[in-house]
Amino acid sequence: MNETGDEEISKVIGEGADKEELLSQFLNNVTQLRKSDDIVAYPAISNDFDTTSLSDYPELEVSSQLLQKIATLNSIVAKLENKPLPKINEASLSKNYKIDYRKSLNYEQLVATVSTNGPVLVIAGAGSGKTRVIVHRLSFLIENGISPNEILLLTFTRRAAKEMISRAEELLQNKLAEKITGGTFHSFANHVLRKYSNLIQLPNNFTIIDTGDSEDTIDLIRTELKFDKTNKSFPKKKRIYEIISSARNRNMTVAQVIENEFTGLIQDIKDIELIFRGYTKYKEISQIFDYDDLMEVLRDKLRDNLDFRKRLQKEYSFVMVDEFQDTNILQKEIVDFIAAEHKNIMVVGDDSQSIYSFRGANYENILRFPETYPDCVIVKIQQNYRSNQSLLNFTNEIVQNAKIGYKKRLYSSNSNVFKPVVKKFYDQELEAEFIVSKVIELRERGIELKNIAVLNRAAWHWTYVELELRKRGIPYITVGGLSFHEKMHIKDLISYLRILVNPYDAVAWHRILKLLPGIGKITASNIVKEVRLNKGKINLGSYQKKKFYHEINELATTFQNACDEKIGVAQKLAIINDYYLPILKSRESDYNVRILDIEVFSDLAVKYDDLQKFLSDFALEPPSKKFGDKTTPLIDESEDKPMTLSTVHSSKGLEWYCVFIPHTLDGLFPSVRAIKNIEEIEEERRLFYVACSRAKEELYITMPSYVNTYNGFLSYPSRFLIEIDKDKYEYLR
Repeated sequence: MNETGDEEISKVIGEGADKEELLSQFLNNVTQLRKSDDIVAYPAISNDFDTTSLSDYPELEVSSQLLQKIATLNSIVAKLENKPLPKINEASLSKNYKIDYRKSLNYEQLVATVSTNGPVLVIAGAGSGKTRVIVHRLSFLIENGISPNEILLLTFTRRAAKEMISRAEELLQNKLAEKITGGTFHSFANHVLRKYSNLIQLPNNFTIIDTGDSEDTIDLIRTELKFDKTNKSFPKKKRIYEIISSARNRNMTVAQVIENEFTGLIQDIKDIELIFRGYTKYKEISQIFDYDDLMEVLRDKLRDNLDFRKRLQKEYSFVMVDEFQDTNILQKEIVDFIAAEHKNIMVVGDDSQSIYSFRGANYENILRFPETYPDCVIVKIQQNYRSNQSLLNFTNEIVQNAKIGYKKRLYSSNSNVFKPVVKKFYDQELEAEFIVSKVIELRERGIELKNIAVLNRAAWHWTYVELELRKRGIPYITVGGLSFHEKMHIKDLISYLRILVNPYDAVAWHRILKLLPGIGKITASNIVKEVRLNKGKINLGSYQKKKFYHEINELATTFQNACDEKIGVAQKLAIINDYYLPILKSRESDYNVRILDIEVFSDLAVKYDDLQKFLSDFALEPPSKKFGDKTTPLIDESEDKPMTLSTVHSSKGLEWYCVFIPHTLDGLFPSVRAIKNIEEIEEERRLFYVACSRAKEELYITMPSYVNTYNGFLSYPSRFLIEIDKDKYEYLR
């Protein structure tokens, strides 16, 4: 545990209390925490790699139910491991195509591309060119007379879909591919729910709220139900939202999620269920959808409305899904409903890179695909185009040690020999000094900083590295922290615009009303009730004698001017900005910096003719962090573009010449939270695999000799390293 200073202890024990007694209680609580079941039971003395074995690590607790599930999954996989790769129908390649598919693709990629009839599962190893397969398959379908309007391409970022479709256009040398319906699950849901709103009895002007707004709505209901006044410690909005979202994404009840994962809140189940019901009803009244609603409503409408289902089945006779290992249960069901008629579905993914269970992703979806489609074609793509073979020998070992999933042995024509380097240091400072010294050495060898990354299991793991980079004046960027769309002033502007589209959006009303002096939670709630009764408008007559009358009158006038149908999105935003900037200036001392964000936001709005589309795109595909660059001091980049400090989760899909992975102690990587559960340990293994497989040529894995945390004294190397044959890496002493 970190040392607690006098000031911190003072905060804990309070002023005017019996400090001796309270301090005794405080220290006793700390003692009890150290004895709790959450503390990792490692031996007291750290051993070297030569003498450490897996038997030195705490055993995993595995229930009989979980063992049975793992056995079932491995049985499915085992039946497919020996399934021969299907032969190519030579006649399908005998036509006069614009693209030479044989020349452009390796054999496994070619099989996946030309297998267009019926279900296809493509297991694509890291760096094996899965995007290339999807792009060529899109082109192959169109060259074989399939209308692009019949093709649905679902990805996890809009950028990925846009890139794939754009590359297909380049291959075909025409604009046919732009007619493909491509995008994220959420953007697709938003599109079809609005398009068929009359058929499925939905308002077509619903607004979409992000995670932060969802949490604020839950907090509003939590407050209205007086849970903030209880004597006991009641869970905060973030925890409640996490439980509710987890239940919805995994087809579980709130009670099941709490009983399985939040056992300390079992006594609060009924209260959290009540908040969930209130949250659901509140959104319905306000005509707002959260991210989970988009998936849940689309799945429910496909399941329950036969006409709607048949419309989509007729519209999309070919379905393709990228990163299938990251889908949740709802997304899998949506895909299955749409593909049920034609069964021309291809899913591409890598179970070894399923790392988003915290967002509801279910690794079982890709493993169980052959259960849903027993006659599916299965193609493994194992030729790697990213890393050298020495590196692949190392990462292959990580996959081979997995307890669940498809076995893969990636191979490469890149025969450069550079074994991954593993090194342990006395402390975190020396570890950071080594990493930064290597960065400087790489730069002197001609490796640009932009081709170097430090990937971390958690953002705090890079603290010492960041300090050392600053000390030596090396430019870097961090991938993490507050995103552009999460900034307070941007969320304010979004709220004003949401009200223009949906005047019943109570969440947006609450946010902007509380910006006005004299209006708190209770007054805001009363105004929102009147707005609803007054068909989405402010009844100024009710507030003439209030202190805030001038402010609310100005707000009403602003909305009246911005509602003018003759003006475009940019003009509407300009009216809002004129009203909002004085408020921002009065509230924030750094308003000049925030105005730069608002200018960027205004630049984005200029590209849109439709306000609803602008808001939907912004909610479903927020701008990347690069849009915040204008608000941060720029380092002189005349010599170097910055290197990257990132979490592993944020690094997926990226690659660098050299990757450093620090803090690889058991309890840090894998995280201590995963150590007692085999499924969570396996996800940590996949996370480690993702981190290592981002490197193209050089990989350095480091750790201090110990880290003392509230979870205990951590000194053993990551178990994932101990499992790997020592001839696969170089251990520096």
